[in-house]
Amino acid sequence: MFSHYGMVWRWVCAGAVAALILAASPAVLIAAPADLEGTQGHAPAVQSSALEGTAGHASATAESAAVALPANDGVACGGTGPCLETATQLPLRVLPRPFSNLYREAAVNEADVVLANVPSFRPLYVFNRQNLDLSQPAEPKGWYQVGRSRSAPEGWMQAKDLLEWRQALLVSYTHPGNPLEGRNPVLMFRDRSSLENIVNDLDMAGTAKALYEGIGQGSFPEKLVSMEPKRFVDITRQFYVLPILQWSQTRIDGDDVRLLQLAAAVPRSRGADTLENSDYREQAQVGRTAGGATLQSVKTDIVFVVDTTRSMQPFIDMTRDAVAAMTKKFSAETADRFRFGLVVYRDSLDAAPNLGYLTRNLTPELVDGEQLVQLLEKEGGATTVGSVDYAEEVFAGVDVALRSKWRDGALRFVILLGDASSHPKGHPQNKTGKDETDLRREYDDAQVHLFAIHLQDPRAAEDHPVALAQFRHLSRVRGDETSSAIREVKAFDEKEYRAFADHLTGRINTLLNQTMGSAVAEEAPPLKEIDKLWEAALIEYIGKEANPPKDIVAWTLDRDMLNPTQRSLEVRVLVTREQLSSLAQALDQVVKALMRAEVTQSQFFEALQGVAGQAMKRPEDLGKGARLAETGLLPAFIQSLPYKSDILSLTDEMFASMTADQRSQLEWSILAKLDQYRAINEQVDAWFRLNDTDPDQDLVYPLHLDYLP
Repeated sequence: MFSHYGMVWRWVCAGAVAALILAASPAVLIAAPADLEGTQGHAPAVQSSALEGTAGHASATAESAAVALPANDGVACGGTGPCLETATQLPLRVLPRPFSNLYREAAVNEADVVLANVPSFRPLYVFNRQNLDLSQPAEPKGWYQVGRSRSAPEGWMQAKDLLEWRQALLVSYTHPGNPLEGRNPVLMFRDRSSLENIVNDLDMAGTAKALYEGIGQGSFPEKLVSMEPKRFVDITRQFYVLPILQWSQTRIDGDDVRLLQLAAAVPRSRGADTLENSDYREQAQVGRTAGGATLQSVKTDIVFVVDTTRSMQPFIDMTRDAVAAMTKKFSAETADRFRFGLVVYRDSLDAAPNLGYLTRNLTPELVDGEQLVQLLEKEGGATTVGSVDYAEEVFAGVDVALRSKWRDGALRFVILLGDASSHPKGHPQNKTGKDETDLRREYDDAQVHLFAIHLQDPRAAEDHPVALAQFRHLSRVRGDETSSAIREVKAFDEKEYRAFADHLTGRINTLLNQTMGSAVAEEAPPLKEIDKLWEAALIEYIGKEANPPKDIVAWTLDRDMLNPTQRSLEVRVLVTREQLSSLAQALDQVVKALMRAEVTQSQFFEALQGVAGQAMKRPEDLGKGARLAETGLLPAFIQSLPYKSDILSLTDEMFASMTADQRSQLEWSILAKLDQYRAINEQVDAWFRLNDTDPDQDLVYPLHLDYLP
């Protein structure tokens, strides 16, 4: 179902790599991929078949985000399956409000109640609509026939008990960072005016601080409905649903921020989690760190990613010695808590075949410390063969390490050791099609934390800024945008590196013992970079005990109210396995067409028709679309999302005007996304069931918007 096109059919363009002209990341209309910036167009409650490319910002009035939709609003009902949105041919879905009933017929009759208190805000499919009148948004009239699956309806619900959810857009909580430097929990307000009063206050931070202090002292104002737990709830580990119902935009200190109305749901859980609920209130205020408590069951996996090109042998030897010294300090208890991996990398064999390999994972199963020492001694040695240029394939090594066989529940770390930058995306010797941004996003989703050691050879000073930018982004401390876990070491100062390697391995051993509450004979002093990384990993680990709020509707800000530069919410799109598979298949066809057009010197759409025509019901439509988004090749759900991208806007004229390097960059961008889709599809525990009756093809995944084409 998923195919990954690699170097077998990669057409390499000669010449220096130009700056990326056609970025793969979408310029999102409802909300940008990472920080909700760049918002344009209408609110999600005002679905339009022409949202893509819509100009203008959203209105800052509530009315603009709550315009009633007439009954003939582009929805077709009457078939054997769910109602479809005519523009996208996607099923119409609704979200039940709390304390709503499902009736056998479209009439309020207690004797006909099929299900009382329908689970709140869990998406239902619409099969029919009857006597619908949405002219008064506060008091909608009429009925919806609904069901949990697409197979058959189960009953009728009143319009006043439902919210139409026209895009599968939702938000997730960002990593909160540590208690001192991280962000504050998201506060959820009963109405928009209560939130606006604070946002428009000249002393917004002071007013918000008073709110947080009051909550800490047991004072819960009526305007507050609920709050995010202080502990981190990672949507990729503990699935929840925060769909966007309405939104508006304003500016704080020159920065665009969004006011969002959200619903909240947790599959298979019931009950409104408000601040009036003492049980929820108490667990939401538990600190995000262990708070002095010991975590006796914690374990740690560490994978070393080592450059084994010609200059690295002394540092490989010293790393081996440091790990050996580390293992001697293990107690009987901690020895079993540590497991290690070793990934080695060099450079593209196309450029230098005598290098022997591009990457090797020497630990298909993670090993103990003594086995790692033996691997570093026997199989992790540096080559004596030189490569073509100074840069190596760092990204390939980092990518392989991410796929390590991590233990369930373990803190996950990668230690990267290298002296050169990686070839950028689009370079002929870049074999992953990825860069530091792609990999960092994947590492965050997998809860893997990277520590980078950059060995700096003064003879390659021109490479240092490039390598440092890559290493710093890869080693960014999750929850702290300003910090990276990186150490710069002079390449010819072996004494400095030996001391640092001993300090690093000793400190990791000390941190595990401290976390477990075990005594350690020789405590290594603090090491700021690894200490921050360890703390971020522990915040994720401890967050497994937190429960996100559910069964509420509230208004909130997408930034920290005390420090609006910090993002508190990020936008995702809920996709099914079927949707992700169809998107991957379509992008496969696009890349093939790009290559065919390059080789045959034909127009892009002509090549696309030759490649993809047989797979389409109406291949003639390929020639009618002026843009890729209009060809009918990409799945319909893409067109339902209020975002746009340069890839979707691709035309014959744009393709003809691109340089060879720009076309190469475009191909690599799509290939990187295909690899991400494949990896997501293979993660069995990453897919969630919204309803117990959902078939496997309807399992969902909260996809970052910048994973879209």
